[in-house]
Amino acid sequence: MASLRTLDEDAWFLLKILKSDAEEFGLDPRENREAPNGNRQGSYRCPVGRDIYQGVTAPPGALPWLGELEVEGTVPVDGHEVHWRYYFIEPRVHTDIEDDRLLGCSVRHKGIASAYNAADQTRHMRGAIEAGKRWCRQNRYTWRPSMWDSGY
Repeated sequence: MASLRTLDEDAWFLLKILKSDAEEFGLDPRENREAPNGNRQGSYRCPVGRDIYQGVTAPPGALPWLGELEVEGTVPVDGHEVHWRYYFIEPRVHTDIEDDRLLGCSVRHKGIASAYNAADQTRHMRGAIEAGKRWCRQNRYTWRPSMWDSGY
């Protein structure tokens, strides 16, 4: 998040507020763009990444449930407007015990319209999952498992 603050302080501030609200009050299901009746202009998507291992070998073991908070960028990146994504998982002391924390795994930008690159976004999601798993293993946590089976 520190590098985002340097690049786009307004986007950094908005993501910081969304993260704090999510931890303090939870995520409003009506703002989830992935929910069947969710707001298509909502501020987050959960879960995401269902198909990111399609066509490649998924890492062994249960994969974390991955979410993303999103804000519009206010400063162009490489001359293009972008959306900033804060990828997170939910670390847990035990898989079945819910916690109110979000573990930020990655902050990335996504191009809009013709500047969008699906391969980059897939790589960003995979990287966020691996970063979250690594932190959990190093700190003796587990994570909220994905809702998809091994066909994730």
